[in-house]
Amino acid sequence: MQQLQLSDGATIRWTELPGAEPALVVVHGLGASAVGHFLHVVTHPALLGRRVLFVDLLGFGLSDRPQDFDYSIESHARAVSSVLDHLGLRPVDIVGHSLGGSIAIHLVHLRPDLVGRLVVIEPNLDAWDGTSSVEIARQSEAEFVESGYDTLLRAAHPSWRASLRLADAVALHRTSVGLCTGPAPVMRQTLLEAELPRVLVWGELSAPARDLAQLRSSGVAYVEIPDAGHVPMEDNPGGLARALAEALPLR
Repeated sequence: MQQLQLSDGATIRWTELPGAEPALVVVHGLGASAVGHFLHVVTHPALLGRRVLFVDLLGFGLSDRPQDFDYSIESHARAVSSVLDHLGLRPVDIVGHSLGGSIAIHLVHLRPDLVGRLVVIEPNLDAWDGTSSVEIARQSEAEFVESGYDTLLRAAHPSWRASLRLADAVALHRTSVGLCTGPAPVMRQTLLEAELPRVLVWGELSAPARDLAQLRSSGVAYVEIPDAGHVPMEDNPGGLARALAEALPLR
């Protein structure tokens, strides 16, 4: 495990696999952790040999849980950019799932020099676009911390509950609010306008992506993972690994 103390004193942590570059940076979803949700995918034979960084966002996994952090999409993206600057990595390939996809997209807006290729797995592209994040954001922070977090834990699928227990309740709420209200520009606009290879990955069993024709017309490639829903890392990890290998071939 590696770590970096950010300018506000909080420490962000990541785990790394050595290998060929460009480095593959994995950004997890809401209430998740990078290693727990992606290790089995990136060690699939289709992806072996890549240098991989599994970044735990502040408030989640093994990273610090600062109570004075605003947990906005922009702040999360800036924290990830600090890791890449610290390591001197650019440009990298970034894979983000759900919340992590939204953060990865906004990182492209903030620091286009850091990202060479972008793959986002069912990201939140618009304001109030989502399920769990919307349910959390509609509660007040006090309500969620007092009782909503425990209710969410009890109702969560066991595989999500495992990492959700590591998430800070304040971080979950503020991140959900930031995801629902969205940064400026909204993620969809950045994805449409970004000048780099972009791939949108979707589970075959999920509700269809909105305005897909618009995304495709702007050059966003679209890949559907068979027999998978919102979390293809669990539903069809081999299919996701092969899709990532095709989208991000070693140069």
